[in-house]
Amino acid sequence: MFLIAGVSPKTTVIDNTPRRCPVCGTVRAYYKRVDHYFNLFFIPILRVKKGEPFIMCDRCSRTVNEFKEEYGSTWPDIQKTQCRHCGKTLAKDFGYCPYCGKLVARK
Repeated sequence: MFLIAGVSPKTTVIDNTPRRCPVCGTVRAYYKRVDHYFNLFFIPILRVKKGEPFIMCDRCSRTVNEFKEEYGSTWPDIQKTQCRHCGKTLAKDFGYCPYCGKLVARK
C-alpha cells in the first residue's frame, strides 16, 4: 500500500468587485488569497495555512506589491492625489486605491 499526500496552494477570490489595475489599466484586479491545503490523493482535505489577502490583476497577473515600481513610471505626466485611507500616491482618476482597495473620495 502507498499513500499520496502533500500540501499545495489554492488561490481563492475573496471579493468579486473588480478594481482598476494601475499597471495595465483594465478593471480586472480582484482581492484574492492563497491558502495551503493538506491533500490526500490530490484532494484538498484540510486547510493548514490561511494566506493574507492581496489584490491581483487577472489580465497582467501583477499583485499590489509589484505596482510600486511600475506605477510611478508608467504615467509620469498624470495628475496625482493621495488615498485618504492609506496615504499612497495614485492617479486622480482612480475610483479605488490599488494599494488598500478602498473607495477614493471624488472632489
